[in-house]
Amino acid sequence: MRVAPVRGKGKRFSSPLLPLWAVTVAALLTACTSADSPTPPETRTGFPYVDAVIDAALSADPRALRSLIHLSPLPCTTREGLGGPPKCLPGEANGTEVEALPVLGSEGGHMRLPEVDAWGGPGPAELYGVYRTGPDTYSDESYPAGEFAVILILQESGGTVTLQVTRDGIVRIDYGFGPTIDEMFQQYGADFILGPFPPPQ
Repeated sequence: MRVAPVRGKGKRFSSPLLPLWAVTVAALLTACTSADSPTPPETRTGFPYVDAVIDAALSADPRALRSLIHLSPLPCTTREGLGGPPKCLPGEANGTEVEALPVLGSEGGHMRLPEVDAWGGPGPAELYGVYRTGPDTYSDESYPAGEFAVILILQESGGTVTLQVTRDGIVRIDYGFGPTIDEMFQQYGADFILGPFPPPQ
């Protein structure tokens, strides 16, 4: 396994990620399919660090996407249960700063290096759009949002994955479990800098 250089206090790994808990995708797409609305291949945001994530995601190469993951320094907790800060591993005291990737789905969790090492990527996907995050974007100390959100449509499941991106890379992964694509655009439409593909009817 090859570990990329540290950026700030967090680390970027060219390794995979596998959630420890199952994420139920409840948002089905009603307005966009891979067959009739491919992502325009020449369309990008003009922000190199965002476009790098788009290129990696559309390549369906998990190694490319893994190389852009940025683990954040977060205090761990010995408290049991889902959600909250990352769980402390044996030998780590409560409040120990650890490197973790926040993942949101039907519940929240954090991926440590062993989980990162098992991720095969989201699979074949298309780009729905990119919006600039803001006050309406969910974020807290344990689940910080990115500067931009890259929304992907998963070809196999018909669900969505949103990659929260900063200049450091992918800082959070949100699996679609709530709003539909149309509802997402209604909520964040004014903040879109790219897309949606296709445009809403």
